[in-house]
This record gives sequence, C-alpha cells and structure tokens, in this order.
Amino acid sequence: MILHQILAILIWFLLVGGADQEQSILAKDLIKYKDSIQEAVNNGVFILLICGAYQLFGKYYKGVEGNIIPGLEIFPYYTEAINDRKKRCIGNTVINANLNGTETKIIGFENHGGQTFDVDTPFGEVLFGHGNKFGDSKEGFFLKNVIATYLHGPLLSKNPVLADYIIKYCLDRKYNEDIILEPLNDEFENKCREQLLNRFLNP
Repeated sequence: MILHQILAILIWFLLVGGADQEQSILAKDLIKYKDSIQEAVNNGVFILLICGAYQLFGKYYKGVEGNIIPGLEIFPYYTEAINDRKKRCIGNTVINANLNGTETKIIGFENHGGQTFDVDTPFGEVLFGHGNKFGDSKEGFFLKNVIATYLHGPLLSKNPVLADYIIKYCLDRKYNEDIILEPLNDEFENKCREQLLNRFLNP
C-alpha cells in the first residue's frame, strides 16, 4: 500500500498551540466539545498535541498575569507560566522515547514559557534541552494513542520512526490487526538525524 493511500484512510487529530490570547479564545471553543474529545480518547483515536494544545488537555493553564485558562481536564497535569516573559524553554531538544517497545531518539524544537507539572506518563527522557519545565528530565505526555509534546517541527519529518508509529497505530485500529508497513527509503532523513544528534549530543 503506497503512502498517499495510507494517509487517506487514517483517522487521527493534530492540535497545535499559540500565544496566550489566542489560546484563551481556542479554549473557550474547545471546551464545548469536551465530552466528544474525551470519548475519542477513550475509544483509542490517535491524538498528537503540540505545545499549547498539550497544555489545554490538562487541568488548566495559568498565565503570566495570574489569569487562569481552564483546560479540558482530559489528563491530570497542569501548566503555569513563569513571571518573566523573557525567560522561556527554547532551543533544540532531544529525548529518548519508547515506541512499541523500541527505544528511539526524538528530535524537535521547543519554545514555551509554560512549565508543566504532574505528568505521570512522560513522552520521553530529556537528553538535550529542557523538557516539560526548566531543568526537567522528562518531556511531554504519552499514552498509546496520545502524544502530547512541546517539540515543534518539523517533528514528523525529523523522526520517521514516530511518523511510522502513528500510521501503524491508526491502521491497526482501523483494521483490527497487526499491519506490516511497507518500508520506505528513510536514508536521507536518517543522515540528517545523524548530523543533528551528533551536533546536539556530542558537542
């Protein structure tokens, strides 16, 4: 099965974030669909949450001025911004994640002032960068069908193993069987990854 046919039948959601004002507007609209979103999570629909969307699926987001943006409370973590607007977790990041029993390094770029607490199932262990908060050893939140992370992109093109994980999960769920993906040539992507990993982990 070729790639565009696979992508055409996937059922999954990608949500990303923005600045506090935009996030507040989005949260007011998103909360209307809380029950449907919770049902989708419970039914195993795959959801990829990036940055602000990651925060909104928790209990709440507390802004710099002390304003509270209520979250969907789908998951038990919460996020609070630090008082100094100029101080942010920003830069390239590498984490060690476990996908289907296989450890893999995930590369991304983080840029967030919010500090996320009470994450009981992190996406991965921080090898380079900050993670969920300054100096944290853990990054993101992970369930089998939910990946919530501060790692911006191009996340999937930098990490073909992660893209394959999402594709395979969605196909397995759709057809209720263990689908074997036709291998793609990731030689170029992996050479790029080698360069980045060497730069970040072996300065």
